[in-house]
Formats: sequence, structure tokens, C-alpha cells
Amino acid sequence: MRKLIVSDIDGTLLRNDKSISDVTKNKVLDLIKEGHLFAIATGRMHGAGRIITQTLDYDGYLISCNGAVVKHLKTGEIIQAIELDKDIAKKVVEICKRYDAYFHLYDIEAIYAEKQEHLAKKYSDEMEDLPDTFKFGVHFVSDVLEIIDEVPVYKIGLYSEKPEVFTQVIFEINQLKGVETCKSLTTSFDVMASGVTKATGIESIRSHFGIPIEDVIALGDNENDMDMIEYAGIGVAMENATPELKAIANFVTKSNEDDGLAYALDQFIK
Repeated sequence: MRKLIVSDIDGTLLRNDKSISDVTKNKVLDLIKEGHLFAIATGRMHGAGRIITQTLDYDGYLISCNGAVVKHLKTGEIIQAIELDKDIAKKVVEICKRYDAYFHLYDIEAIYAEKQEHLAKKYSDEMEDLPDTFKFGVHFVSDVLEIIDEVPVYKIGLYSEKPEVFTQVIFEINQLKGVETCKSLTTSFDVMASGVTKATGIESIRSHFGIPIEDVIALGDNENDMDMIEYAGIGVAMENATPELKAIANFVTKSNEDDGLAYALDQFIK
């Protein structure tokens, strides 16, 4: 029976040095050859997530922006794209501005920020070393409120190393109607349209191909993986996952340093 396998990136598919081991890479590619479906699910936008395919050149989908966008890596087919409401996006930006918190907006292939800091600066610095086919837009603008009406916004990411600012900004954003939020790190927070999670991204692929839920395997390690681990027929937590994720998983595999993804797939796909 064909399976749908969905993996998080950091701490799951990748080792701590951001590389993919040959064992994990070959396992994924072999399963695709056997007819199984494989997708990566990430909080990154599509353009940034696609960088991983320089090492793992797979034929399948990328679930990006925490589930808002689902796009095929080879054909460009988009089977899901859920924008954040423009008025809500403006309210989120206004809250961030009020507390001088860093934030950025995600389109499918571009990031927009006001400050050349944190993730936007990291992406900007990386562009010079990327092959042209993997480059994406990194745009710094004086006021993102002036461009929100002109570009689709699939996710807003914010970052702050000041706990009091981070807590207050999150609290106020969570009072808004029409948003879905999650923390990816203790200093990072994501805002999507209401109902958007990695699980809804997986559901779009599952329903598109008519795959039974019991044949969906999802693997992750962090808070923003909880929805998909609960949703999948088989939810797998890495050994290095948070205690909360392990508690809801059907299976705890080896760590990302020990080819835990490949080990788990060996257990469930014979």
C-alpha cells in the first residue's frame, strides 16, 4: 500500500550540522522509487525550503509556511495556497511595530522585511552563494504596510530576544480573530490564516491522491510539528524532540544524528 511520508526539516530530516546523511537520503529516494509519496513540511517559505533539495533532489511536494502553501518541486503545481487576510496582516504588523519587534512577511518565493536583521539578513547574505535556480527574493522596504495590499502574505514571522516583548506581542496577536499561531523556537513566533497548520498541508496532499489517513506517516521534533503528528495515521517523534511532542506521538525513533527518520520508516514500511 502506498504511503504518504511527511518530514519536518531541522532536527528531523537534517542532522545538527544541517546536512542530510546518505542513509536518510537513500532511504527517502528508494521509497519514492517504490511508489510512495514524500513531502517536506516546513515553516520556511517555498523558496527557502527548496534549498534543501540541492542535497535531496526528490520528486514530490513541499509544504511551506507551516501549511499555507503546498507546491510540487518539479512541476510547480500548487494544490494549496491560503493567504492571511490583508486587514489582519496589517494588525499583526502594527502590533510588532508598536513594540519594535523584528518581523517579516512571506510570499511563496519572497521575504519582505523592514530591518536587515535576523532571518531576512541571513537569507540576504546567503543569496550570493546560491546557484541562480535556487535564489529567491529578499526585499527590504521602509514600511511593509504600504505593500501588503500588493503582495500575497502566507505567513508573518516575528523574532525577539526580549522575553517581556515576546510575551506581550504574542499575547496581543493571539487576541486577533482569524489567525493561527505557533512558536517554532523560544524566540520565534509564526502567524498564519486561521486553521492553517502543517496538518492542513498534509491533508491537501492526502485528499488530492486519495490516500487513507492510516497510510500517512509524519515525522517531527518541535512544537510546530504537533498538529501533523496528531493528525497522521502514524505520528513519529525524534529522540531529540520536545517532551510534549513525544507524549502525543505513536512512536519515538532515534535522533536526527542517528538516522532516526530512516529507522522509523524501516519499522513501518516493509
